[in-house]
Amino acid sequence: MKTIRLSTFAIFISLAFTSAALAKDKNEDSEDEVSIEKVTLVRDAGDKFEPVENFKPTDTFGVLVKLSEPKIGTRVKGVWTAVDAGGLKDKKLLEKEVTLNSDTFKGVKQKDRVDFSLSHDNPYPTGDYKIDIYLNGELAETVEFTIE
Repeated sequence: MKTIRLSTFAIFISLAFTSAALAKDKNEDSEDEVSIEKVTLVRDAGDKFEPVENFKPTDTFGVLVKLSEPKIGTRVKGVWTAVDAGGLKDKKLLEKEVTLNSDTFKGVKQKDRVDFSLSHDNPYPTGDYKIDIYLNGELAETVEFTIE
């Protein structure tokens, strides 16, 4: 009878330590994960960016993606799409992916920011657009905007 109680007690103690260790590992993994803190639509104004909610057809469109913890190997992708504009329906305009590496960080003042811009020779038609932001291959955020 003592042996059974001792064995049962040992099993419960083992389970408690295993559960605590797994919870600690899971918590450490989530702390190490990179996430997107903020996405801001901006107009390229030459030497700086101006936050905007919508664009004019002649603007150079931009989006600033602020990361929680930029790490080497992190992949951030922006996909610009005309949702419904001047006869264009769900047409992908541009896709660009940036992989953070040691070269990416050289000479950069804000290492936690990835910039995407969409320039053009001819003005884009007025209408509805969006940019999808992917983080390490997973859709993280969609920002919708209009060109007026």
